[in-house]
Amino acid sequence: MELENTAPDASRAAASPDSAATFRASAFSLQDFVEAIAEKVEKQDPVVVAITMRVEEQIKNQEIEIPRLPDVASRILEFTRNPDASTKDVVRHVRSDPVLAGKIIEIANSAMFAGSQPVFNLQMAIVRLGLNRVTETAMQMSANPGAFQKDKRSNMLTRLWKFSLATGFACEELARVTAVEKQEPAFLTGLFHAIAAPAIVSAIGKLERTEGVPSQSDSRVLGLLDRLSIPLTMRIVSSWKLPKEAQEAIHLQDHPVRDRRNKPLAHLLVCGKLVVTELGIGARPAPIDLQESLDFKFIGVKESSQLDPVRESIQDKVFQLSR
Repeated sequence: MELENTAPDASRAAASPDSAATFRASAFSLQDFVEAIAEKVEKQDPVVVAITMRVEEQIKNQEIEIPRLPDVASRILEFTRNPDASTKDVVRHVRSDPVLAGKIIEIANSAMFAGSQPVFNLQMAIVRLGLNRVTETAMQMSANPGAFQKDKRSNMLTRLWKFSLATGFACEELARVTAVEKQEPAFLTGLFHAIAAPAIVSAIGKLERTEGVPSQSDSRVLGLLDRLSIPLTMRIVSSWKLPKEAQEAIHLQDHPVRDRRNKPLAHLLVCGKLVVTELGIGARPAPIDLQESLDFKFIGVKESSQLDPVRESIQDKVFQLSR
């Protein structure tokens, strides 16, 4: 069941005369050929197939199961019940719960509520729905918070959520200091850039518990996340009707930098992830090399000192959430 067990099959496929002939006849690039073989290997991995089918089915039925951060939902519910709560204050609290934020965006863009244009701004989405509907949604979701704390990989889920939240803050602050993009789209793009990851972890746990899938090691799970997170995230954000620019940024986050040229939101997302990784929030710390990280050049960051207010803001906001 391990991916490495299928690698020899891929090698034989790559070396076979039929495969080589197909490669020459189709005039595909070498990258196309390698990607086609990688896709074949994925299809031979039953865990990959099972996870993809489960998450795809949840998306199709609008029942996507994304474990939520513990305690955040109850704080938001308590606040939205306050009769003196303003839209601005509600936005500030909803931003700390990625699952609720995503649900509000999804409902605001649904056939029942959608206006002439999709919204990708929490304040506009909340105004469109009204505080009563937001409170109702928070109550419904609080009644079914997901198996976050029961999951044996709760530590991994916590790290994934911290990284996503911090990336949202980083993209927002980078947009503010560079003025290359509006702050709210930047925040939500960072927040949702890997929204499928916790859903994948949850799906793996259920497959292990109920369908006889062997227990997957943490390294294996991380490998599955690398393989599946972006494609399934694209399916989720597409179903939420996020704007083209946000979907494009999420799609291009792991592409070569040349594919992101003149796409500020995509540059911000990559830079935001690098800053969060440098700070070691939800990930192993890694220094930023501005000479090699060309996305910073495209948003006008040339000196590390320009990132100091970004670093400080991220740490402050993450600290506030942890209190």
